[in-house]
Order: sequence, then C-alpha cells, then structure tokens
Amino acid sequence: MSGPIPLVDVAALKPAARRALLVRAAAVGVLALLLAALALATGAVHGSRAAPRSASLVVLDLSGSIGRPASATIVRALRAVAAQGGNAGLVLFSDASQEAVPPTAPARTLLEYVRVFSGAGLQHNPWSDSFSAGTQIGVGLAAARQSLARSGIERARVILVSDVGDAVTDLPLMRRELLAYARDPKLELHLAVVPGYDRSTVALFRRLLGRHALALGRPPATALRAESRGFPLPAVAVAVAIALFLAAYELTNAPLAWRETA
Repeated sequence: MSGPIPLVDVAALKPAARRALLVRAAAVGVLALLLAALALATGAVHGSRAAPRSASLVVLDLSGSIGRPASATIVRALRAVAAQGGNAGLVLFSDASQEAVPPTAPARTLLEYVRVFSGAGLQHNPWSDSFSAGTQIGVGLAAARQSLARSGIERARVILVSDVGDAVTDLPLMRRELLAYARDPKLELHLAVVPGYDRSTVALFRRLLGRHALALGRPPATALRAESRGFPLPAVAVAVAIALFLAAYELTNAPLAWRETA
C-alpha cells in the first residue's frame, strides 16, 4: 500500500500553506457576506409584492336613494378600476359601513360584484337587510381611510360612487372627512355621482377638493395605476458579484498540481 511521499523541504512550504488557509478563510467570509446580501435583496423584492403600497378603493353608496338608474354608473366604476390592474378594494355604506374587499386584493376581484349591482340586483343585494335606507357619507369615507391604514396602503385613489344626498346629522363628519382627504397629499378622492345627485353637496365637493375630483355622470377616467415593481437590480447585481468572485477565486487559487519530467 502506497503512502504519502515525504518531502525534504516541507518546512519551506509551511508559509505558503498558511497563506492559502488565510485566503480560503477570507474567501468563505466574503462569500457568506455576499450570500447574506443576496438574501436581503431577494427578500425585499418578495416583501414589496406581499405588501402593496398603492391601491384604488371604491366607496359605494347603498342607501335607499340609490335606485336602478345608478346601476350603470356603479358597474362602469367597478369595471374601470378592475381594468386598471394592481390592487383595489370595495367599501359599502348606508348609515353604517362594511369593507367588502380589502384594498390589498387584486383589482379584478371587483368584477365579481358587477352582477350583484347590475339592474334589479342593486335593490336586492346581500346587504339589503343589514343596511338601512339612511345615508352617512362621512361614515363611508372614514371607513375607507381606516381600511387603507389597516392594510398599510401608503398611496391611494378613493372613488366615491353616490348621489351625495347626505343625512343632516352626518354633515359635520362628512366635512371633516373631506378636509382630511384634501389635506393628505397621498390620498386622492374622486366623486362619481349617479343620476339624481344633490347639487349643493356636489358644490361642496368641488369647493373643498377642486373641479378635478368630480366625474359627473361617469366614473373617473382613470384609477390609480398599479405600482411598478421595477427590475430587481440589487438582487441581480449581488448574484453577478458572487459569480465573478467564485470565478476569480478558481483562477487565482488553483490546487497544487505536478507531472513527471521527461
């Protein structure tokens, strides 16, 4: 059985062996740091997908004054927001409010409600028994802001679909909510009025929010566009750095090799 070949000048190779060991240890440390950076970069990408920062939110009036003529505007609003893509939610209100769809849901989810609020279905929907015929727009707008805050949405476009015939007792709350929307640069409130709307309340919306916030007889032309994810440049850059590092290590730290002389 053959064993290791003894070398007379083995002592002369010890400094080189120590240097090689240090180089390998440093290489392992650098590689570990690069892998940690890659994990952080890819985690940030996945995290941004799991928690969208922008969304659209439809706030739909289901009070007794919303009749069948309003169905066309409601359906167009739902379809318009769904067609924009990204994330969108739905808040329903009468004298109370309910978050039917969270704003983190895919926008196409709103298409499932088109049939519910089409034609006669508007008067006989799943919320007919739980909502009264009263109207409290301030309650609906407050519920929308709470829904966005609860979901961690930083930037949103809120589309109120209503005849804006508000109850007298709700007027102070509605004014406070309109001012809150007007003062928040990250929130856009748009009004899509249905047939038979209250002109005096529309004038209040125009005065507090500006003419651009009104969409008389139609839903807003555009909803908030889906937030662009962008190219995952940090993750790709770290992956390329790892590949280049490994290639450089292989080229500069090849194992010892020898051959017999002729």
